Amino acid sequence: MNKAFRRITYLSFFLLFFILTPLFILYAIGYRYNFDSNTVQKNGAFYVKSYPRGSEIYIDNIKSRHKTPNQLTNMQPGNHDIMIMRDGYLPWQKNLPVYSGETTFAEDIVLFLEQRTKTSFGRGSDNFLINKQKDKYAYIDNYDLLDNDVLMITDIEQAKTQTISTMIPGYTLADWSVDNQYLLLKLQDNYSIFDINQKTTKPLPITSPDKIIWDDKESDTLWFLKNNKLYKYNTKNSNEATPVKINNPIIDFDIHDDYLILQYNINDSYFVQQLDKNNLENIQTIENLTLGNLEVLRASEKQIIFILGLKLYIKEDFKDMIIIPVTDAKMYGDRILLTNGHEIIVYNYQDDWQELIDRSSHIVSDIIWHPNGSYFLNETNEITHITELDGRDKRNSVEILNNPLKKLYLFNSKGDQLFILTPEENFYLTIQ
Repeated sequence: MNKAFRRITYLSFFLLFFILTPLFILYAIGYRYNFDSNTVQKNGAFYVKSYPRGSEIYIDNIKSRHKTPNQLTNMQPGNHDIMIMRDGYLPWQKNLPVYSGETTFAEDIVLFLEQRTKTSFGRGSDNFLINKQKDKYAYIDNYDLLDNDVLMITDIEQAKTQTISTMIPGYTLADWSVDNQYLLLKLQDNYSIFDINQKTTKPLPITSPDKIIWDDKESDTLWFLKNNKLYKYNTKNSNEATPVKINNPIIDFDIHDDYLILQYNINDSYFVQQLDKNNLENIQTIENLTLGNLEVLRASEKQIIFILGLKLYIKEDFKDMIIIPVTDAKMYGDRILLTNGHEIIVYNYQDDWQELIDRSSHIVSDIIWHPNGSYFLNETNEITHITELDGRDKRNSVEILNNPLKKLYLFNSKGDQLFILTPEENFYLTIQ
């Protein structure tokens, strides 16, 4: 090998080193040649997280060696079919885009059991009441062979139902104290307090109120409305109710945390007023409203969200009031899941955006949030589904129940059990 050949060889290797080394570096950090667009692009990534963990990941029908949760790197930019699977569970799948140099997130994926186990507690009821924490519900079973009604309580976190007491027929459940120790019972036009621990009933000197509710912070305080006047009653040491000094004739009211919210009428104009319930100091007054049943979803010094009749009102300091037609609405953080009877919408009242989730020619009769906030339950045309909020590509949805009876729905805190009370049966489904 002469000197000239060696020189050419060394120079060739030298040039190859300087040409190939940057290419190898670019390849190592994720750059690839895209033959479709004839361009060099940096690859992207998928981040996938699911419940349960350890589920299999398929990309474009090819099984990955990784399991959830995981980040899949070196994904070529473009749309990819992604599927999450696990034995015994229904698969989750979407077609999602990957962008050059970016990560596409698919988080809060829930896989639901293919075969959902049903655990029955026995007969059901249409006379029921949910506690304020939404982790228990009471109901009255009126099928006792001795012609007595039976008070039952289901604890959804412990997944058990207890027989509390027998009682004479005719009681309805009116409200539940915030400490879960007392139930407010109604028999015809009379009210009484039932002590769950002592199993005793104490009659109240309150007859035929237009509305009566427990304070949501104080277990010894009841508020009631009668003949357009508001009263406060101490259940521990009072024989008479104390009138609340409000000048205007009250049509309806509600209590939320430290606030008393009133609806009243002056000269055929309807108002909603928010007061500090302790000193009756005015927080704000909203004018030019319509008549309807009042339900307060959230109240603070600078914000109030309430339903009046078939409209949802959102009023914040220094902002115009937002009015949305609704038949039902449920809160979850800054978001409201709502329906107008045919549409299901998620509205973020802090960032002021909304998204149409579904539209149906059938009636939407119930909506509730799944505890993870990424799924929701809805009953439409008597069929119950759990559906994800993520609207990219298609929304994954699972049919849970097909039952025309009126139902109570409650999830446990983990969201893996759905408790259902119908007039015929009390039971829960293990769904995850």
